[in-house]
Formats: sequence, C-alpha cells, structure tokens
Amino acid sequence: MPAKSSANGLLILIDLDGTMVSCGLIPRQALTNAIFHHTGKMVEFGYSQLAGLTDPLIIDGALERLAVPESQRDELNHKILKTYLSILAEWYPQATDRILYPGVVELLEYLHECNFRVGLISGNSKKGAGIKLKPFNLEQYFSFGVFGSDHAERDNLPLIVLRKVYQKFNEKYAPDRVVIIGDTVRDVQCARRNGMRSIVVIRRADQRQAILNENPDIIVNNFEDLQPIQHYLQQLLIPPFA
Repeated sequence: MPAKSSANGLLILIDLDGTMVSCGLIPRQALTNAIFHHTGKMVEFGYSQLAGLTDPLIIDGALERLAVPESQRDELNHKILKTYLSILAEWYPQATDRILYPGVVELLEYLHECNFRVGLISGNSKKGAGIKLKPFNLEQYFSFGVFGSDHAERDNLPLIVLRKVYQKFNEKYAPDRVVIIGDTVRDVQCARRNGMRSIVVIRRADQRQAILNENPDIIVNNFEDLQPIQHYLQQLLIPPFA
C-alpha cells in the first residue's frame, strides 16, 4: 500500500515544557534529589542547563559539572533517570505550582479540527512526559510522540518522528510540511537543521532576542490569540502558484 499524507498534509509537533505547561519546581527538585541519591552531591539547574535539552543530556551535563568520570556516566545516567521518574511520579500529582498555559487547549482543538497529524516532541522520557501531561488531560490530543528516551540528541528526534509516522499511520511528510511548535532557541535550531518549519511562543522576555536571531518562521507572545498561527498554517495549505 503506498504511503499517504494526512487529509491536510501537515504534521504538527508540539513541545511540552515551557510551550504548553509550566511544570513548576517539582521536576527540578526530583532530579536534584535523584542525582544526590546516586552521587551524594547537590547540583543546581539554571535555565541554560534545562531549556530545550533531553533528560539524558541534562543528567550528563550535571554529572560533568560534578566531575564524574566519563566512563561512569552512562550507567549512572540510567540509574538517576530511573530514580528521577520514580520521584516525579510520586511528587508531581501533588504539585500546586504547575500551570497549563492559556490557549493551549484551544490550539490543540483547532489543530484537530483542521485534521492535521499532531504529535508530541519532548526532551522528557516517554514516561516523564506522560506524568506531566496527565494532570491536564492532554494525552488525548496526541496520536504519537517522540521523546528524549528515543534519542538523547534533540536534533535527531524529527527523523525518528518521520519514521514513526510512516510505521504507525503509513503517512509520509516532506520536511517542509512539518511544523515544530516550541519555546526555546533549541526548538528553532532543531527545526531548521531538519529542514522543518518553526513556531515559537515567547515565555521569557530575556530570550526574545536570542530566538529572533535564529529566524523562526513566526513568533507569538502566547496562545490566547490564535489568529497568527491559524493564518500561518492556512497559508501553508495553499498550493504554490503553478
């Protein structure tokens, strides 16, 4: 059977942390505790150590800063990640500072009304992403996902996406028919390096210029006004002038 595209021929990949939700302090505290449990050392995480990175690379970066020998990092990384997910599963349901950003549900509803193929792209492990999505009942909007547990390098995730979509739905998408929606410089870089398009929502004013420097296809300040995104996506559906 020949491969097909979805009805409207666009594949939309949406980031989780910072794009759809603010997870509060619990994930960071859970990771700090997991690292301490296995190393006996405390580590603090700033924005640059977290934004746009996969869980394995975040942990590896922490171990490097703690001067853990490289030969020990792979095994220790797996142990820390397992402990982190266990702590996260216990603590996160009780978090009081997690936030679902305004307009996210409306955006997801719109994408499904348009019959686009919608997937999750996240640096979280698959289990971690599920834990973070569940309190907001967002899992229902995603027919598949690609995660930090699929590959530690974020730039490799889009190619895994294309393979998953083909295997699961028998659909093929040219890279320029894929749109990544995120909130960081790394989301834009990931899209560009794979020949894909990018929409960025600005969640931190101090990151605006750095994001602008990467030339995303469009920038929005929030999802409360969906018109810029709707207009952009509808333009992509117009056949090129012959």
